[in-house]
Amino acid sequence: MPTSPLVSIVLATYNRSAVLAHAIESVRRSSCTDWELIVVGDHCTDDSAAVVAKCADARISFTNRAVNAGEQSAANNDGLRRAHGRYVAYLNHDDLYFPDHLASAIAWLEQSGADFVWSPLLVALPVSDGDLAAGRWRFRLSGVPLTDDYDPRLFVFASAWVMTRALAERVGPWRPARETYVTSSQDWLFRAWRSGARMRVMPGVSVLAVPASDRRGSYLAAGSPEHDCYARRMHDDPRFRDTALALAAIDGERTSNRYRFGASWAEGLRALAFRPVAAAAIALGHHPYAPLFALRHGRRGNVVSAIRRKSGLDRLAGP
Repeated sequence: MPTSPLVSIVLATYNRSAVLAHAIESVRRSSCTDWELIVVGDHCTDDSAAVVAKCADARISFTNRAVNAGEQSAANNDGLRRAHGRYVAYLNHDDLYFPDHLASAIAWLEQSGADFVWSPLLVALPVSDGDLAAGRWRFRLSGVPLTDDYDPRLFVFASAWVMTRALAERVGPWRPARETYVTSSQDWLFRAWRSGARMRVMPGVSVLAVPASDRRGSYLAAGSPEHDCYARRMHDDPRFRDTALALAAIDGERTSNRYRFGASWAEGLRALAFRPVAAAAIALGHHPYAPLFALRHGRRGNVVSAIRRKSGLDRLAGP
């Protein structure tokens, strides 16, 4: 493997080897082949190391932390320190790249002159096993800003990020969740934005997210029928992305009509009230969601603690 690949992909994982296998395979199917994949276990105690070894791909490495941090910032920082690529990308272990993601992102970085780009994502919404098997899937779009530029009020999954190595080094490591009211990933984005980074959205969807945070007890299950289904569809059906986008468009229009028809007046009022609070937070150098999350969850780090409880991660080993 070349000592300096075009792009380094950092993948933090913890004890979800069946899901990890799908994430890794999505990278291996990339049309861009000049990459290294750095898988960092947060003190994994399952067969994650064996899953990586089974790939027998020299571009993929695995390292396991001696101490469990309980969230992804430490593992991502370890991975970044091992990265040799000209560009840096991240992939959550429960998300999947479409084959064109890396190539499209790097082309957009170079074409736009940006320091950081991201893809809007298709987010798979939870459905029953019966609906999953019958193809009655639900998706939404995520990471779509009002303009082409990053807005700190926008949540962008780390799996969608691709950046220059220079930006990654300039902004520095992810802060531990215990030090921020928001998640470590969104805190990092906010810091990058405040540093003056040029951050642009890509004109296409190239990542599928199946987030554990939306699925109660997801870490307690040995496998994931959703990942099995969607990974197979992404591999076998060239029209799967179009199908998912059509479903997301319908779901998005239904959500918009809830506001237009007055069915979501309470949410609308909350959004109006949030605007000045978010603007004040930004002006004071804080993430716009910090006041809201402080009110909802209490002290720093509690938002990640809530995610750990819902996903079942807090019932596994680790803090």
